[in-house]
Amino acid sequence: MRRLPQSLLLLVFLAGSAPAQQVVDRIVAQVNNDIITLSDINREMAAIRRDLASRYSGAQLEAAIKKAEEEVLEDLIREKLLLQKATELGFGANIDLQVSAYIERMRKESNIKDMQEFEQALAQQGMTLAAYRDYLRKEFIKQGLIGEFVGSRITLLSEDIEAYYNDHKADFSTEEEVTLSEIVIPPDEDGAAAEARANEIHKRLEQGESFAELASQYSKGPTAGKGGNIGTYVTGKLAPGIAKAIVNLKQGGITAVLKESPGLVIYRLDARKPSVTPPLEEVKDKIRERLWQQRFQPEYERFLAQLREDAYIQIFAEIKP
Repeated sequence: MRRLPQSLLLLVFLAGSAPAQQVVDRIVAQVNNDIITLSDINREMAAIRRDLASRYSGAQLEAAIKKAEEEVLEDLIREKLLLQKATELGFGANIDLQVSAYIERMRKESNIKDMQEFEQALAQQGMTLAAYRDYLRKEFIKQGLIGEFVGSRITLLSEDIEAYYNDHKADFSTEEEVTLSEIVIPPDEDGAAAEARANEIHKRLEQGESFAELASQYSKGPTAGKGGNIGTYVTGKLAPGIAKAIVNLKQGGITAVLKESPGLVIYRLDARKPSVTPPLEEVKDKIRERLWQQRFQPEYERFLAQLREDAYIQIFAEIKP
């Protein structure tokens, strides 16, 4: 790795009215011919610190901030490496035209009448138009480089998508759902009278009497006023006893009298919506995106590792004022 001029290692001072000898900024890291300063870190950390302070305190807060600062520094180093490589290879050509076109498109899509109003909208979010343009410029340059050296190396064949679909059908399938109604008979002191009453209601249901009417008349559960309807549930999330009781029921079928914590309960299966697996054609774009993401990350990390290997990077001190 090549070493760079030691003049870059000098402390940075802010111009203006700061007293002589007062260090108001300093270099935290050097990445080739670029530097990362404490003010760069603090700018990125402002919102993060506020968020962490709302969730932690004391030693936990200090540890969380330290970890976040290290992550921010790493992100800034990566950005420097990407921008340096992109600039070296000419990815910044015509970038200002792309940025202007993007901003104009965003303005129109947001129904903002002119750039003055657009700047006002940015100001409400704490950003100037110049800062927004600079952010977009860096993002477009980085994405151009990443697309060329990372994205272009990722190949997805139809066979890959089909194989993933066959191996992960459950990921795309909807879960079975059931709609249920209940009649709840609370227990009495010895249980015999309640059991007899529940069995009598069950017999009347088998003889064709209306479940909703019997629920309204006899059920002591909170759903009695709705004819016993308790709603729709994913079958796999029902209590095991209920799931087992309804497994073979057809629509309109009733369970045996079940002993549960509210007392004795009879369930009716009002509807069953079976699990559905969509055809490959409907989910292939989702699979392609998922596979692309899976293959992108390791390729991206390899690219960054190569940039690091070819670069001069030095971190000078703890990220503390």
